[in-house]
Formats: sequence, structure tokens, C-alpha cells
Amino acid sequence: MGQLTPRIMIVESFGNNIRSLSSHLSAFPLPLELVSAGDATSALAQFQRETIDLIIVDSCLRGKTDGFELCRTLRSSCEDRHLPIILILSGYLSLERFKGIAAGADLLLHRPVVKEELLKMIQLLLGWRFEENANLHLAAIENRCLEGYTR
Repeated sequence: MGQLTPRIMIVESFGNNIRSLSSHLSAFPLPLELVSAGDATSALAQFQRETIDLIIVDSCLRGKTDGFELCRTLRSSCEDRHLPIILILSGYLSLERFKGIAAGADLLLHRPVVKEELLKMIQLLLGWRFEENANLHLAAIENRCLEGYTR
């Protein structure tokens, strides 16, 4: 049986932004496991070691690799499965939006991040996970009922 709690990685260079996003995600109606990385290099290393169900990436990461490039790298490294990626943009310029789409982001968010928008995006992108959880829960109930009849 797979992991029941979706694991979300936040890739963000600033601790205040990680805390803000984590606070937003704590309002999600189902449990989420959050992990974070401060730059693209540590995000890629962590991604190689752990199962991640969704990644939230800031486009303005510190270091050699920005969020757009990280998004492209993640997209090309997991061609065997779909990894939902939300890219957070710092502005509303068409060029920045175009770069996010071209990098392979599933959805784009603008700063400041609106909690309700973020939560709805998570719900949309992880819809399969909620169906899986509901099906596993129903199967467990059904098994308990069947055990009562076979005793």
C-alpha cells in the first residue's frame, strides 16, 4: 500500500516565505506532509531520495539555478510519471508567465500568495490522491464488515 498522506515539497530561499506557505497549507482539510528545500541543488537531492507528490517552487531562488530552470529539470527527470508543479511568480509580467509555462509548471501563482488559491490548486492537482484515500478507506470499512459475516 502506498503513502496515504500526500508529501509536498516547498522550494523557497527565504524562511519567512516557507513559514507563510506552510501556514497556508496547514488549513488544508486533509493531512499533508511538508518538506522544504532552500535552493535548487538541495531540492533535487531531496527529490532523488524521497517520494514527493507535488512541488511548490519559487521562481526567484537564490543560487546558480532559478525556479524556472529547476522546474524544467524536474519535468525532464520524471518523464515516467507526472509530478505536479506549482511555480510562484514574483510579478504579473507576461514574459514571466510565459517562462513558467515553458518551464513545464502545471499552475502559476503570483506573490503575495492567496491562501484560498493555493489550497484550491493543491486540491485540483492532487485529486487522484484524495480518490485513492477515499477508496482505501471504503475498502477498509468493507473488509471489516465482511469479517463480521465470516466469523
